[in-house]
Amino acid sequence: MLDSLRKKQKIIVYIVAAAFILSLGAGGIFGGSQIMGAFGGNYLGKVNNTKFTSKDYNQKMQEIEDRYRQQGQNIDDRMRMSIQYTAWEEMVNEALWDQQIKKQRIKVSEAEIKNAMENDIPQELLQNENLQTNGVFDRKKYFDALNNVPEFKAQLYEYMKAYLPRKKLQDKIKAAAGITIDSLRAEFVKDNDSVTGKAIWFDHNQSEAVTVTDAEIQQYYDTHKDEEFKKGPASRLKYITWDIQPSDQDYEDVKLEIDDIYTRLTRDGEEFAVLALDFSEDPGSAEQGGSLGTFGPGQMVPEFDEVAFKLRPGEISEPFRTQFGWHIVRRDSLPFPDAGDDKIAASHILFSVKTSERTRNDILDEAEEVQKRIERKGIDEVAKELEKDVTTSPWLSHESTTLEGIGQHAGLYQFMKNKKPGKVSEPFRINRNNMEQIIVAQVIDNAKTYYEDFEAKKLQIKYDLEKQKKIANVKIMAEDFYKKVPQENYLSAAETAGWKIIDLNGHKNKAYIPVVNATDEEFSQAALALESGQFSPLVTTKEGSFIIFAETRNKPDMATFTDAKQEELRKRMEDAAFNRWFQQVRKDAKIIDNRYKYGY
Repeated sequence: MLDSLRKKQKIIVYIVAAAFILSLGAGGIFGGSQIMGAFGGNYLGKVNNTKFTSKDYNQKMQEIEDRYRQQGQNIDDRMRMSIQYTAWEEMVNEALWDQQIKKQRIKVSEAEIKNAMENDIPQELLQNENLQTNGVFDRKKYFDALNNVPEFKAQLYEYMKAYLPRKKLQDKIKAAAGITIDSLRAEFVKDNDSVTGKAIWFDHNQSEAVTVTDAEIQQYYDTHKDEEFKKGPASRLKYITWDIQPSDQDYEDVKLEIDDIYTRLTRDGEEFAVLALDFSEDPGSAEQGGSLGTFGPGQMVPEFDEVAFKLRPGEISEPFRTQFGWHIVRRDSLPFPDAGDDKIAASHILFSVKTSERTRNDILDEAEEVQKRIERKGIDEVAKELEKDVTTSPWLSHESTTLEGIGQHAGLYQFMKNKKPGKVSEPFRINRNNMEQIIVAQVIDNAKTYYEDFEAKKLQIKYDLEKQKKIANVKIMAEDFYKKVPQENYLSAAETAGWKIIDLNGHKNKAYIPVVNATDEEFSQAALALESGQFSPLVTTKEGSFIIFAETRNKPDMATFTDAKQEELRKRMEDAAFNRWFQQVRKDAKIIDNRYKYGY
């Protein structure tokens, strides 16, 4: 058993560490990063006064990759992107944990660590089959492992040494949350106060057509300008981009390789399926000897169709180029006689073409030269000379690191946030719409406050005003229905008239309303004011008019407000309070992300 545990000890510790991160991060305290501060510093990242080096980051990524591999996960390019994100998030949050432990003067003694190792055994170890007898945790096996496997004991010690201060900090913040018996009772009532029944929705979409004039839209914008459309701080950019994609030379380099495969097929008579299996970079078809099955016109890219549909059965094409790389296609005989005259069966060998470092450097050199020209002449003049498109961004809020139309990029975010109008960025590498690009940007505005552009908000205002008018129209119809239809016929008459009947299943305060696809506090208040068997009066809300029927009114049974239930609620509310506290700690932190300078 001890030999087996030695082999699995790393897995155990990885699982325990991951569980610790999840347990102390419940509820989303590891949210998106807040990038703050100015440029500067020869470091990959910084959280307040804690700096990260490139070595630290690489070690963290390797640790996470090892953890995933131990859990049996496949590490592909998409997963590596996720690992980069996870590594950064963990490093930032670990720094904040350590800083808060120091600030709150949290200490842990050797005796506390020893006691935790003996008595506060992680759940993952309690469930480990190597430490069980007949499916039940065996303390003797656990202590045998602790005393006889030094590596296991050392790793568990390090785990407890990190875990206990964080647990103490968490307990301290929870204790300060001020959860009282009254707040527990209020939470219990909220959880158990609901209504099951039906609601008639006088759907505003059934209104006759309405008209909203440009003058009404302008008046609404002017009237609500300060309360709805005043924002800030924010910046606007103009920018030029270059797609990072293979050059003609990159294609020519790969053509030499596929030409060799073509020679082996046509001159040497080697098997198409064998070469496809060995060399094709289309994994879906390579495993099938290159077979693409049966397909009709338009199912492949045009360049592929143009070649494939001209081939005779058994004929092999010369290498040809598409956006995916170089192909050799063989037309196969149709597998089924009734497949249709417009369909063919074919196989292919694909050599994909990747962007070479030479091409990347050429694109970067061009971008750096353009940057200098923009600094002298301005981005519009240079773009005109180059016959390149210039994109003008909308206002980009300083409160979000995701730049509309561009995506997330710490370097570009910091540049636009801190630089004055006219300043030109260095070339940055970005990923946009699954395309790797180089971007050079110029700040055109940088404001503490601004008003959202009228033209940009015009359609939304028009939609909202139309909705209000439609709700007003339908309200008249709803009032007529409410006056003329006997209460006992509400549901059948509404169904006959074509109004929406909504099933309410345990509807609680501020819950989502099915069919309406919205929350509405007025709706919830009216529903929860009913008794079993009651209809509401006509209720008019921002989502339209309703009549609500409470088939069953579910009210809190205070007899079930037991000590166990109170403990369950207290844990949930304290966890939520801790998460809110940690989110604020992170929001207040000065976090600098320089990963872009290191090629991440």
